Amino acid sequence: MKFPFISKGSSRTNKFLVVGLNSKDVRCVAVYYDSGTYKMIGSAKEPLEQGSVRNGVVIDKEDVIRAVKTACTIATEDMEEKINNVIFGVGGVLCSGSMTTVRMKRSSTEVIDKKELDGLYTKIEEASEMQAQNEYFNTTGNPEVDLDLITSSNVYIKIDGQEVESLEGKTGSVVEIAVFNAFSPSFHIKTLQDIAKKSGLNILAVGSEMYALSQWMKQYSIGLNDFILMSVDNECTTVAVIFGGGIVGIKSLDIGLSHFVDSVSEKMGITEREADKILRGYINGSLSESETALIQKCIEETLRIWLMGMELLFGEFSNVKTFAPRIYLTGHGAEIKDIISTLKSEPWTKSIAFKTFPEISKINFSDFSKITDATGKAGGTDWLNPIFMSIIFEEIFGK
Repeated sequence: MKFPFISKGSSRTNKFLVVGLNSKDVRCVAVYYDSGTYKMIGSAKEPLEQGSVRNGVVIDKEDVIRAVKTACTIATEDMEEKINNVIFGVGGVLCSGSMTTVRMKRSSTEVIDKKELDGLYTKIEEASEMQAQNEYFNTTGNPEVDLDLITSSNVYIKIDGQEVESLEGKTGSVVEIAVFNAFSPSFHIKTLQDIAKKSGLNILAVGSEMYALSQWMKQYSIGLNDFILMSVDNECTTVAVIFGGGIVGIKSLDIGLSHFVDSVSEKMGITEREADKILRGYINGSLSESETALIQKCIEETLRIWLMGMELLFGEFSNVKTFAPRIYLTGHGAEIKDIISTLKSEPWTKSIAFKTFPEISKINFSDFSKITDATGKAGGTDWLNPIFMSIIFEEIFGK
């Protein structure tokens, strides 16, 4: 496991922070880690000014710094000790990740040493970065952005057809390695580093949100190796395809919860804040029958466009022959019940190579026995992405 941005001066402590950014707010979770279990001991969210973050990109750094400081202060206000080690998650269009598989014949009968191994991983990383660069260009149209590796993890290692933990010190004629690599634009990483510094935080790691979620899902169900993750976030929907326990690819669609809010705002002639409140009431089931019918009408077109986008998005996974028929849903927008019912009822999969019509399940906090919420505030679906990033701590320091 490799997280290139871990601070070399980081000392081992079982308490740390996870910070997540979206266009509406900054969320901070304080975590206590104990032998494979995670206890949420503090949480807070601080609203952002409109436009401070767009599609994950920080526009108004000063406002984000203010929100990060406030959220971290509130989340840790009852702590006896100061917690400043932090993990940042990156998702959506700002995180491009895929699995690269290399199969190589060796002419040498000597043991595989560190030099040979480093050379092999360098080639894999270069191939992955080229693929990520093409992905980012196809998504944004910008060919000039440099990318940084933020997460690198072995999916499997084989030598002469036998799976092994490591290649170093082994002998064999055929080596096969599958590695998941995730990249993020350099400008975003530098921004996060600056935000952390000015907020008095020490970065443990910057990691892929979808990678962290996939690792939790493998603990959720023993033997779950082939599935699809769909995260409906505030401004986009991200899909990750997992085969053999590794992420084959990640794609994003620029439609998320905020677009449903915009639909309600536009069709009802009310402010976004009012629309957000009404949509929240719709999600919670607190509206009258007539109000419920009105909201359903307001979001109908956005839902149709979103579903069409999903069809196109799955078609972009050119390296996937067939999709596993299990989809797990999470994110800010996953609470909109119409999304799940539409995925279950509409024939949107006809043009997509699913083995059978997929089962759709929403991920719930209660599904994961190794996570507990001592705050009573961070158990909603919209908190799951930052909470799931906590597994990165275990991969850095071990159990």
